[in-house]
Formats: sequence, C-alpha cells, structure tokens
Amino acid sequence: MIKTLVAIEVDLASSMAIRYACQLGNLIDLDLHPVYVKSPPPEVPVTGTGWVRRTWERELVAAGREEIQEMLASEMESCPTMQEPKVIYGDRDYELRKLMEQEPYSLYVEGAPYPFTPANIQQRLHAKFYQRLATPLIWLRVLKKINQVLVVCRDQAGARALLPVIKKMWAGCGVPVHLGVPPQEGYGGPRDALRREAVSVVEEMAAAGGQAMVKEMAPEGPSPEVTKDYGLVAVSLERAVKKDSPQLLWLSQVKSPLLLVLR
Repeated sequence: MIKTLVAIEVDLASSMAIRYACQLGNLIDLDLHPVYVKSPPPEVPVTGTGWVRRTWERELVAAGREEIQEMLASEMESCPTMQEPKVIYGDRDYELRKLMEQEPYSLYVEGAPYPFTPANIQQRLHAKFYQRLATPLIWLRVLKKINQVLVVCRDQAGARALLPVIKKMWAGCGVPVHLGVPPQEGYGGPRDALRREAVSVVEEMAAAGGQAMVKEMAPEGPSPEVTKDYGLVAVSLERAVKKDSPQLLWLSQVKSPLLLVLR
C-alpha cells in the first residue's frame, strides 16, 4: 500500500487534488491522508504562549475543519481509502515538511502552482519543502480520467529516477503505461542503453500483470498536444532547475496531471 499525503486548501485546485487522488486510489493500492494546514491570520501574533494563544489555535483548527468539511464530504462517501482529514495550525511548508519527515509517506499530492508559468514553477520547487521532498509528487491543474499514463524518459538520469517509481505504482494495474524514449541513433549509443532499460521495465511490469510499452517521442519531449491524451504525465526534474530551462517551458504547457520525481 502506498501511503499518500494529500495537501489541501479551500480552493478549486485542492478539490481536484482530492478527487484525482480518490480516482487513483481506485486503480492502485493507496492509503490517502488529507491534511489542511491552517495558517495564522495576520492579526494573530506569531509569538507568545499561554491559554490565549492556545485558544486561538484551537479556534483556527475548528474553523479549518469546518472549511474543508463540505469539500471532502462527497468524496469521503465514495473513497474508502481516504482517512479522516487532519487539520493543523501553523506554517504550511514547515508543518508539511515535518509530516513528510516523521511519517512513512511514499507519495505527495497537491494542487499545482497558479499561474502555471516557468517562473512560478521554479519558485515553488526551490522552496525548502520541495528541496527536501524525498517522494514523488503529483500536481493537479486539471482533472482527467486516468485512461493511460505517459512516462517521459529524455535521458538515462531521468529514467533511472522515474522508472522505479513507475514500477512500484503501476506494475499490477491494467491502465496502459507508455514509456516515451527518444529515437535510436544507432546501436551502442546512449539512447540505445536508455531503450534497453525501458524494455526491461516493460517486461517486468508485464510479468507483474501490468500493461506497458515503449513509445518513441521527440528528444525534447512529446508535444503538449500529445500529452492531452493522457490522464497522467510523469517526468523527472533536477531540483536546481532554472526558470529559463526549456524543460520548464515545456512543463508549463502540459495540460494533464503531472507526476514529478525530483533528483
């Protein structure tokens, strides 16, 4: 079972994240744990102790629970793998980082940054939480049916980060998984080695009851138009990616849910 933390807020992106996580949980073995970090409003002092502060915190947590109750109610009925939501008072990045470090979560899900521009993506990824995140993460900017999965393997470094994650998540699932690799340049080259790794994963997934195939794509990645046909697009990114990176420009144009593996 894949223990999954779903970070939510009171917004559309979080609603999509919860619905998508429940859809994913109906396909693969997930244990979903929603968490809402209620940050203190500006008028609440950030220092101080005593019963007054504890009262503020209790009231804010109670208010946060009410805020998300309606959003989660309909999904709780149809999503047996989803646990009762946890509401926490504090700084969002710090509290999420503490949860991910203290408990054995294997996947993190949240709404995508808005607007979904290269600069905004890079800024989000350079936050301390993401720089320390040791699990794959899923970003939701649109909600789609998970009919097939595209794994973008541009090079061996990215493939070696991505493929173990894909095997763990999808090996026993009937959803088709396409491993996108660049065209071969001749026997014995780097792309040939990449293709062999992809073929090996296809064979392992087939042996475990999954459906996978190797699919050729452009070296820079499939066109954003092609990715619209997939319910999940998986990519690997360097943690130190720069905002003018061609990969971030491509990523910002993808209109499908994204699985990111940071390396």
